[in-house]
Amino acid sequence: MNNESKIVLHTGVAHFLTHFFEIAFPALAIPLTLSLGMDLPDVLKLGFFMYLLYGIAALPAGFVADRLGNRKSLVVFFVGIGVASIITAFASTARSMTLSLALIGLFASIYHPAGMGLISGCVRKRGMALGINGVAGNAGFVIAPFAAGFINWIAGWQAVYLIMGVLSLAWGVVLAKSAINESPVHRDPAPSENSARRNDALKYFLVLCVIMTLSGLAYRANTVVLPAYLELKADFLWNFLNSLHASLFLEARTMAATFLASIIFTVGMFGQLLGGRLADRHDLRLLYFTFHLTSLPFVILMGLLGQQPLIIAAGIYIFFALGMQPIENSLVAAFTPARWRSTGYGIKFILTFGVGSAAVYFAGWIQQAWSLSAVYFFMAGIITVFLLLILVLIRISKDRNVTNTTLECEENKP
Repeated sequence: MNNESKIVLHTGVAHFLTHFFEIAFPALAIPLTLSLGMDLPDVLKLGFFMYLLYGIAALPAGFVADRLGNRKSLVVFFVGIGVASIITAFASTARSMTLSLALIGLFASIYHPAGMGLISGCVRKRGMALGINGVAGNAGFVIAPFAAGFINWIAGWQAVYLIMGVLSLAWGVVLAKSAINESPVHRDPAPSENSARRNDALKYFLVLCVIMTLSGLAYRANTVVLPAYLELKADFLWNFLNSLHASLFLEARTMAATFLASIIFTVGMFGQLLGGRLADRHDLRLLYFTFHLTSLPFVILMGLLGQQPLIIAAGIYIFFALGMQPIENSLVAAFTPARWRSTGYGIKFILTFGVGSAAVYFAGWIQQAWSLSAVYFFMAGIITVFLLLILVLIRISKDRNVTNTTLECEENKP
């Protein structure tokens, strides 16, 4: 296996685990209400510090990865998240659950700056590699709801965290024994370029940061409420199972909803591949705007529809909402120098996931004041705002070529 293939493999597994843990908690929210004797909004709040640390710790994680190395940082990710998951399996109170989930969030924060930094600097076809990496993350979204629901049905929610903890530890050992060359295959602009051009790139990145912050808030709101929302508004599969006397198992209702969530996130895999493929061929800013704009009407429909039409609308929304991620990650690479690349991704994820963690309270407040359906109308408003900001970014950077071109460094040329 060549160096780039190893990078895509290990970062893909890490991305899978990151999003598996991210979606497993809301997928198990209703079983946890029974286990902990708490209402749904209170259970969702237990994940606040997990999501908060997942975001805010990304910046120091990126800073460390730029100095320690991305491979070593990923080893720490695998081992740390594995230990934290096993601790979560033995949590029996709201306080212990909050602390153990927070530990998962802390170690999960390592992946995006280290993994994205490794791919963007060391893989020649950056956009496609980011798309494949996005598919791996989407696989975590797809498998987590159903796997968590199924394992909960068979053995209880504790088994979910115990099994995944052991698997994470095992992969950490595999990566620790793997040799990866982190020499960059992309070249920064020549040092002779004037400071005004570098300052312009910083200005573009700051505007992009505002956009990504709002995007992260909308993204987190959907991931937090979707499994429970489907359980309440798309119960056609549960009704079918009920007709087969599957209601003998109380958790079958949750399993039915999480299976539907898995189907929805499966659609996002194809969006990731399309976004990654297009990112290597077209202007990244225009692609970014187009994907978000196309997702907007479907997020509104998610607040209006139920049953099978809700599943269709959610699938199309996820296709474009997740399909834009290779494009967004390519934009971060376009506006940051290689020596600060992991730090740049750390800044991105502290904004998208750190600020986005407020969606836990945001969604709970909207549900209590109106309904879960209203969450999607608020998301539509947020998307409209950052679409206008993307137009601003396109306008101020109109004289700059923002594409995902591959420039090999001199040492790699024949």
